[in-house]
Parts: sequence; structure tokens; C-alpha cells
Amino acid sequence: SAGADGSEVEREVLRTETRPSFLGSKAANRPLPVTRRGARMGLHAKSLVVDRRIGVVGTHNFDPRSENYNTEGAVIIDDPVFAERLAQSILRDIAPDNAWVVAPREKTPVLSGLNYSLGKASEALPVLDVWPWRYATNYAFQPGPDCPLPLSRHDPDFRRCYVPVGDFPEVDVGPKWLLVRMLTAFGAGLVPIL
Repeated sequence: SAGADGSEVEREVLRTETRPSFLGSKAANRPLPVTRRGARMGLHAKSLVVDRRIGVVGTHNFDPRSENYNTEGAVIIDDPVFAERLAQSILRDIAPDNAWVVAPREKTPVLSGLNYSLGKASEALPVLDVWPWRYATNYAFQPGPDCPLPLSRHDPDFRRCYVPVGDFPEVDVGPKWLLVRMLTAFGAGLVPIL
């Protein structure tokens, strides 16, 4: 039978967009608990500014679903005023108060080299990336008298001005991190086609 608009594509999109997780249907769309109160807002779009003259906003992902179904789109606007406003919006979003910095974890004196090597070896495996500990995490800027401005993650004083906030900041992921790692491990073989 056909989907709401009578098309095979509509039926397939509904099937893939509304299916429950394999852990159970009740967990499929339940939000993760967050660790601090406050409003949150998000828009899943990709934005790009070229030469402060051209603005691009779209939803396209580089995956088979986006390639096979006409559900993604983008708009390209050749207008310096729009491009500048879009650039300012992007800069506001990535400001230290609004974004985290991804940087290598603090090295443990004994096992950091081994962890890094095992992680890289696991990533290189043709099918499974099974090493659960990543070499990087998210950091939040902590301004203060000794840290008046954000620093590059390569700056020697980076760790003095930033604190690690984990792989999923402000979200109490609980055991779901293990599911994410398992899906990452078993999905590594799909990287060449994505």
C-alpha cells in the first residue's frame, strides 16, 4: 500500500523515520535527561559562508538516505548582506559561551601512548572499531583573571583555562554511551559508503 501521499517514497520515509529503537519502543523518542535547567533550542541545518558574499543553508547529509530520497535541500544566496548576517550567526553559535572545544584528553603518565595506539589501530580495522576510549573529549572555557580570552587547544595553557565536560556535555547519558560505542564499532564498515 502507498504512503500518505500515495508514493512508495513517502511510505519508506515514514517507516525509517518512525521506527522504534532496537532496545524497545518506549525508549525510541524519549529525551535524555539533562544535567542543568534552562531552555534549549536547536535547528538541524548546515550553514556555510563563502568569501563573506555567499550564504548557503541546507539540510543535506552525506549518507545513502540523503542521496536516495529527495527529502533534503539547500538554498544558496549570493548576497553580501545576508552572508554577513549568516557569518555573525555562526560566530555567535561558536563563541566560548555557546560551544565546547574538542581537544585531546589529559594524558595519563603510563597508558596514554598505549591508549592512543590501540585507538588508532582499532579505527583502522576494516570492519569493527572496538576500542571504547577515545583520545579526545569536550572542554568548556573558564574565564578568569589568568584566562581573560579563549585559547587555542594547542596553547600550552589550554588546560589551565578549560575544564573537561565529557563526550556528551550537560546530558546524563547513563548506559547509552555503551550503545553509542557499539553502534560506532559495528558501523565502522559503512564509512566507505557514507
